Amino acid sequence: MPRTGQSRGFFIGLRRDQLGARLLMMLNSMRLAEDYETDFRINWFPRGAAAPKLDTPLDLFDPAFIDRHFIANEDFEELSAITKPIESFRRDSDPGRLNAHLAGGGHVLLDEGFEIERLPFETGEDHQDRFRTFLSRIGFNHSVKAHMAEIEGAMAALPGPVIAYHIRRGDILNEAPWKHKEWPSKIEPDELYSAYLTKNPGAAALVFSDQAESIAGLMAAHPQLRSMADLVDLSHCKPVQRDFLELYTMSLASQIIAPPVSAFSRAAARLSGQERKCFHEVMELEERDRAYASTIARFHKGVAAFITPSEAAHIYVKVARRLQVSGREEDAWKFADKILTAGADNAFLPLLQAANCIYLNKWDEALAHVQTAIEDPNQWQENYVSALAIRAHILGALGKAVQARNSFLKGFWQKPSLPDVTVVGTFMIRRQRLRPGEALPFDRETVMALQLGYQLHNIVLQQNKIIRARALDLSSIAVEWPWFALDGKTQKMLNAKHALKAMRAKLMEGDHAAPGAGPFSFCALLDARMGKLDKALQQNTEALEHAPQDQLVHKRQAEILFLKGDHDGALAQMEQCIALGPNHAFWHFLIGVIHEGAGDSAGADQSFERATAMDETTAELHAYVAEFHRNNGNETAAIAALDRAARIAPNQKRYQNRRARILKKMQ
Repeated sequence: MPRTGQSRGFFIGLRRDQLGARLLMMLNSMRLAEDYETDFRINWFPRGAAAPKLDTPLDLFDPAFIDRHFIANEDFEELSAITKPIESFRRDSDPGRLNAHLAGGGHVLLDEGFEIERLPFETGEDHQDRFRTFLSRIGFNHSVKAHMAEIEGAMAALPGPVIAYHIRRGDILNEAPWKHKEWPSKIEPDELYSAYLTKNPGAAALVFSDQAESIAGLMAAHPQLRSMADLVDLSHCKPVQRDFLELYTMSLASQIIAPPVSAFSRAAARLSGQERKCFHEVMELEERDRAYASTIARFHKGVAAFITPSEAAHIYVKVARRLQVSGREEDAWKFADKILTAGADNAFLPLLQAANCIYLNKWDEALAHVQTAIEDPNQWQENYVSALAIRAHILGALGKAVQARNSFLKGFWQKPSLPDVTVVGTFMIRRQRLRPGEALPFDRETVMALQLGYQLHNIVLQQNKIIRARALDLSSIAVEWPWFALDGKTQKMLNAKHALKAMRAKLMEGDHAAPGAGPFSFCALLDARMGKLDKALQQNTEALEHAPQDQLVHKRQAEILFLKGDHDGALAQMEQCIALGPNHAFWHFLIGVIHEGAGDSAGADQSFERATAMDETTAELHAYVAEFHRNNGNETAAIAALDRAARIAPNQKRYQNRRARILKKMQ
């Protein structure tokens, strides 16, 4: 509970994932509270938390510590109006604004990230060295403290330096929903662990994993390796207690070897004052290549060489890209086919096999696999959107241009900056498979002027197998139509003036600065997005003089005038758009927005109905119209609009949930 009489705000830590992330959050909150002379609170089990075994904090903590530092969901939610996320201070050059916020009773939320929190104006001191001190201030319960002391004695008795190996497996491999998403940064094949153990035969070694079979296999091959059970008996502890005590044991090791992404091992390293090491940091490239060759040899033996088909699927993610970049796409296809035949039900695997089929020009099979991925109810949101984009690429290759465009746009509006969307969108725009038109009015010249680096992470496809040139930054399309993007990343970009300024500066370089349509006019829209309406109107008026027949220039003029409160002028500009392109759903949508802003509900209703009748790819257009109808008391029309949105984006439960809420109120 928040303390009554608390005059200075405090730092609030909140995480919904597993123990390692929560411990890092707690340590960061404690460090910040000490440095900024205040206190900290922990929302240990927030709404929507995805770690049921952590739901009883008394399993770990002393009641007095919980009473002082933990905050209930209801109390936390009451503080939302005076709580700012830590990221809102990450661009500051000094602590003045943060201190003023705390001094005024405002709180600061830490709810993301896996690193030691360091604000840009915090220099000099290495905060990591202080984390073990903070651990001693956490009020663990008597049982946990006793085991910590026992572990310290057992570790001290081991000969010489100790290397701790963390194998992240169990929940990812075996439990829904985690097994349905690929985690290449969280999983390493056993062969890498074995290679490093072989390289360090004289060092004492401890292995930590929730995958008993991996522990047994490595211990059989490497006699120097011990498990937690060889060190102390934790059999009577609760699962959350065992997890923490293993983390604490790991923190006492001289070196920690772990996958690149693991909050568990990262938290252990923070406690020990060191950085945990990944295999690319402690092994030469040739050594890693030999280890992966052994993993590939295991795939040649068949799925029976793995613990389960699901384990084979996740390890396959690690080797597939290696095979593809070395010209062994056929092997990649064969391995995936064997895993699928063995019964692996991981939702991501058909999507990866669709990519293999693309590289091998097996287009019909690729379409079948990607459709399986799309229809899997366990598919994660990002992979669902990637599948829509990949299906678009396949349909285009099969000569189904309209279906390809529609599939792409359904994915694009969900996550405009997702790498697979970026790569496929670039291909479609460069090959004229996606052209400005009725389904999507966009500024091709502006899009072509904004380029990105190689898309390497968080991507199913390999960019260089789809496009040879640099990928295009498609975010300008989302800036043009800010009502329609679903993802939070795009919304943050739309509200980030520094990002819009950087985009404007890039577009105004060289030939792009010439007055007229394209980047010159788009930069006027950027000015309007940043609140510089007079400047925007002046520049776009100049653009309009040079490009009087350009629909987007008229659209931008309409939007700028609308933002300035000139509804009649805005509608006049939109009439020019209609004259030049009468069947553009987005024109009618914007006219509806202008009518709505002018208080003309009847005019807005007519325009929105025209827009929704024309559009079949933009879920948020229909959701916007649904909200319009709900605000005007037409629940039946609102439900119909939400049904259309749900058909376009069936993976997005938000539309079904909104529909259910409206129906409940109607009863």
